Amino acid sequence: MIDALYIATSGLQSQQTQIDTLSNNISNMQTPGFKSQRVSFGDIAVISPAEVQAGLSPQHTGAGTEITSTSSVFSQGQMSQTGNTWDIGIQGEGFLEVVDGNNNHLYTRDGQLHVDSGGYLATTTGNRLAQDIQIPPDASNIQINQNGQIYATVGNSTSQTLLGTFELSTFPSAEGLQSVGSNNYMPTQASGDPSVGKPNDSGVGSILQGSLEGSNVDMVSEMSTLVIAQRAYQLNARVLQASDQILDTINNLRQ
Repeated sequence: MIDALYIATSGLQSQQTQIDTLSNNISNMQTPGFKSQRVSFGDIAVISPAEVQAGLSPQHTGAGTEITSTSSVFSQGQMSQTGNTWDIGIQGEGFLEVVDGNNNHLYTRDGQLHVDSGGYLATTTGNRLAQDIQIPPDASNIQINQNGQIYATVGNSTSQTLLGTFELSTFPSAEGLQSVGSNNYMPTQASGDPSVGKPNDSGVGSILQGSLEGSNVDMVSEMSTLVIAQRAYQLNARVLQASDQILDTINNLRQ
């Protein structure tokens, strides 16, 4: 019965992680560029040392479940028009590279940009684009084409000036990126190193000015999976309670 306690406990911990992940997905349904996360489970197997020492073929005994990984799903979110100058929607697999306050290079799909106090393009969290694109304070009539080129009329000039060009980064396996919060991701060995390209390059994607990519969270799918996870949590709690009651009965019999 001791084994039942450990098995039920592992189930409770795993389902709690599942519930937390699903709840985070649902709470970010309206977050631009947010990518839903999925939890992968694995079985815990125990091998008897006595069987190994005796030269017997070891039998794997189930000892519960564990979380093997939590990964993001990078399917395309729906585009919506905002009309805002610095809102850019990414159609395709590319990421914007940004630099945080600790000089870490992170990657995001959130295209809600603005011009910060230094004149540089930055995200809503204050992270500047790694390209250090600076916008003159007297820039007007700003146009961003699908190739990522930023044109504007500067000062009293009657012609448009190229202020910079957006770059997009792609990964061999984006599912291996590690979420670090605030809609930002960090490369890992599983994701591979980033490749930098221009918008509209093959496999990189294009940029739409005045649009934002919405969250790819499917409310129906998330809610149905959440109900299943809550039911699984309750069942594991019942197993834990029943095991405790049986152990209590056994202890009373010995007295």
